[in-house]
Amino acid sequence: MNRIPKLLSQPLIDNLMNYSKEVRKDVLKMIQNAGSGNPGSALSCVEILVWLLHHEMHIKINDPRWSLRDRLILSKGHAAPVFYAICSQLDWLKKSELLGFRRFNTKLQTHPEYNTLPFVDYTSGSLGQGLSAAVGMALAANYKKISEPRFFVLLGDGEIQEGQIWEAAMSAGHYNLSNIIAILDYNKFQQDGKTKSVMNIEPLTDKWISFNWEVKEADGHLFQSLCDALSSCEASKPKLIIANTVKGKGISFMENNNDWHVGGKKFTEQVLDKALSEL
Repeated sequence: MNRIPKLLSQPLIDNLMNYSKEVRKDVLKMIQNAGSGNPGSALSCVEILVWLLHHEMHIKINDPRWSLRDRLILSKGHAAPVFYAICSQLDWLKKSELLGFRRFNTKLQTHPEYNTLPFVDYTSGSLGQGLSAAVGMALAANYKKISEPRFFVLLGDGEIQEGQIWEAAMSAGHYNLSNIIAILDYNKFQQDGKTKSVMNIEPLTDKWISFNWEVKEADGHLFQSLCDALSSCEASKPKLIIANTVKGKGISFMENNNDWHVGGKKFTEQVLDKALSEL
């Protein structure tokens, strides 16, 4: 991996914090307007995606298919509203388009779709497949002797109960795919309850190390912590950042409340107003 992590300054962190606040507002409006979505799961990964797309990733705003760009594989595809909100901040989408989320014939599908939007690197949907896609992309880049792109994969903690994740982890470790950087949104919940109750995934660090990965932990809501975790990773191995997060982060009545894994009829305009007032 030839690209090294970008440093952060306090002015940059302040800007990222402002972006994050606006993203949360847009995400809540999108899901409430659609009448469905995953507010809790989206809000937990806001800072991760803001950090990647606004700061860390090498991309060209005016050329979203630039061949040497870093790639983002949103394996946790139900966090798409966060991605779309950030895309509007990057001028890849108009702000007015965001309320088309989940509408009939919309470009803004429930999960990002490669053929619909030029800045989507991978069509997600079925959980557990994104890391395998990153392995394929990284192997292809190595075969073509293209060393610049890094392949960032956002994983959900319930998602890594899938066997395919571990097959991909084994492959990445075996082939020393050091340009893969997986980030686990570790909010400790999945649709059916607490992750440790549904299917315990611990000990996480030991498992990934056994597959020849470099593993670091971070506070998934602190930009400096995410940056420090990536900066301290061993260069020659695939990397996992365990980003400890809070489900529903930023909205008091949604935080660590799995009732908001899915927002349907209960997500009324009154609830939206209450949530926005907290931001």
